[in-house]
Amino acid sequence: MRSVNAIVATLACGAVACAPSAIDADRTSARKPNIVLIMADDLGAETLGCYGNTVNSTPRLDQMAREGARFENAFATPVCSPTRAMILTGLHPNRTGILERLDSPLDTERKNRLPAHIPTLAHVFQAAGYVTAIAGKWHLGDFQAHPDQPASHGFDEHCLWVQYWDDERRSRYYAPHNWENGTYRTHSEETFGPDYYSDFLIDFIERNQDRPFLAYYPMNLIHGPLVAPPGLKALAASKYPDDLGTNERQAGHMITYMDAIVGKFLDKIKELDLDEDTLVVFTGDNGTAGNLESRLGPFRLKGGKRTMNEAGTRVPLIARWPGAIPAGTRDGFFSLMDMMPTLSAIARIPMENPVDGLDLSHSLLSKPGGDREYFSMAFEGDVYFVRDKRFRLHEDGRLYDIPVSGNESRYSMESLSGKSSHAGARDRLQAVLDSYMGIRKTDESYSIVPFGTGGDRFKNARDAAGQAETDAAR
Repeated sequence: MRSVNAIVATLACGAVACAPSAIDADRTSARKPNIVLIMADDLGAETLGCYGNTVNSTPRLDQMAREGARFENAFATPVCSPTRAMILTGLHPNRTGILERLDSPLDTERKNRLPAHIPTLAHVFQAAGYVTAIAGKWHLGDFQAHPDQPASHGFDEHCLWVQYWDDERRSRYYAPHNWENGTYRTHSEETFGPDYYSDFLIDFIERNQDRPFLAYYPMNLIHGPLVAPPGLKALAASKYPDDLGTNERQAGHMITYMDAIVGKFLDKIKELDLDEDTLVVFTGDNGTAGNLESRLGPFRLKGGKRTMNEAGTRVPLIARWPGAIPAGTRDGFFSLMDMMPTLSAIARIPMENPVDGLDLSHSLLSKPGGDREYFSMAFEGDVYFVRDKRFRLHEDGRLYDIPVSGNESRYSMESLSGKSSHAGARDRLQAVLDSYMGIRKTDESYSIVPFGTGGDRFKNARDAAGQAETDAAR
């Protein structure tokens, strides 16, 4: 594999270079921290107890939030592949061209993939002497068409769910088919994929406990189909009200099981006496599926996956590193695009490759530093928005007032488009949005076949309803 320095030379110019910030002086002589990054699938922030959910049981993540930093304003993309690419590359979706899921039915030759020449989080850590591993869900390219994945992206070890093999869709949960260190393997019906992947990474951690490691677990949970995990049903149901829907009961069971898997990592790290040497980060790849409703006290919120709004892009972000990260909430913006430069800074690894993400390590460590003023997002179908602490402006002129004084206001979908108030905010955000919309894929050495969905699910439904009203009036 080419060196990171050689890889960097091929990356198109235009992104912002980020340098690591200073870490506590008393830690600079110690071993570099281990990193365990866990990302749930289809999990909006509103699904966890520590974010106000009053139905789902998530004791271990609630523990992480009490003991570490919980971010109030963490954001991803509305769907799977773009967020995964953003985490690994630190680049805007409109710069990589990965704006939707990569398993497009239009990609008949299965060319879509995260290009191997783009530097990744794993490349950076691997070059700095870390041993690296990934297990769970990849969703950045087909393994039969591109068998070099994810080794070519900087991972020393991998164990990943095979979504398609011989043009057949494979089980996500029980009896999974996996791409394990370059080999296609099938498993029995008794094998529950999320357990298998977590055990793979825990074994990796045990074998490498005496050297710095990066363990990345992009989970399959809680993405559909809704299934019954092999345990913890009673704990999951312990807070269910009598009128909770069937889907929500099933999803709640999956959420509680997911939470317990996070606990497995926390327990193993403590058992190995690595607590003070290990940063554990938990997040999600996009909003909750639209067929699920979350309850936050009396407030009920429908999942927003594939929508360019708060419910579609707001995700949990919890970071725990005893002795280094003070407990408490963080109000600053954090885009998952910031993960690569932030974790590199935490590990005191100088970044040589340009990225769009920001080093926000000061926020984790509760130290002074420059915060993110805006969060911008692009999605397939020329759909964009830019958001500051109060307003969100979309490419079609919709302006939303989203003060975070309560869940109803945060998740409100009442547009201010027809009002003349807040003109100053509109003008300011429009300038930022125009600049952001000018970013295009800057590396023409590869192409991405579009998924073909036409963009934001909410906008499409709204436009279709408006057209139906127009047609009815004729």
